[in-house]
Amino acid sequence: MRRLVDTDHGTENVAPTIRAAIFDWGGVIQRTEDYGPRQQLDEELGLPPGGIERAVFDSVFWREASLGACSAAEAWSAIAESVGYPPDRLAQLVERFFAGDRIDDVLLRWIRALGAQGLRTGLLSNAPGESPPGVSALSRWGMEGLFDAQVFSYQVGALKPDPRMYQAILDALGVSPSEALFVDDSAENVQGALQAGMDAILFVARDVLWREFARRGLPILLQES
Repeated sequence: MRRLVDTDHGTENVAPTIRAAIFDWGGVIQRTEDYGPRQQLDEELGLPPGGIERAVFDSVFWREASLGACSAAEAWSAIAESVGYPPDRLAQLVERFFAGDRIDDVLLRWIRALGAQGLRTGLLSNAPGESPPGVSALSRWGMEGLFDAQVFSYQVGALKPDPRMYQAILDALGVSPSEALFVDDSAENVQGALQAGMDAILFVARDVLWREFARRGLPILLQES
């Protein structure tokens, strides 16, 4: 069983003005823990190791969808064509590509607990629009209402670390940069948040995240013995 613990170390590093915690999605809340399905796609399609992942995330199609210039369905259709995947099995390609991804349930419970403690919570993600429209990833996983505000790049027409992304979530949460703490697995995006005047943490593991929150005098989760 886990419990939420208030921390107050009284050090100079504590940021007493933090009113909002903002999280990235991919690589933080949702992480690829089993690369088997993508390796199988590489082999089936005659791609080099990591080929299908590059064909998706490094493609102009994914970038355009993430900027809101086209739909997710259009991007996936173009990606499938580029790697020779049957166009009539597009939904299967998407399902197989993300089959090794997992949602961090412990992190989700902690985010809910942060909200219950009075900290505003936000989601800031470089991501294309959902397909079909109106069916968000949060609702599919039963997490609607988890965050006080959520901002996706396709809505803004910009990608982190563009300053417009950080300003959009700050405006949505009604906080100033100095009152916000941002968590992302990309060093470039963390640097962008720092340049925007926010505090920021590079996500590498949950225990490191707990340690960084505790260092700032913010609530953390501890494992009870």
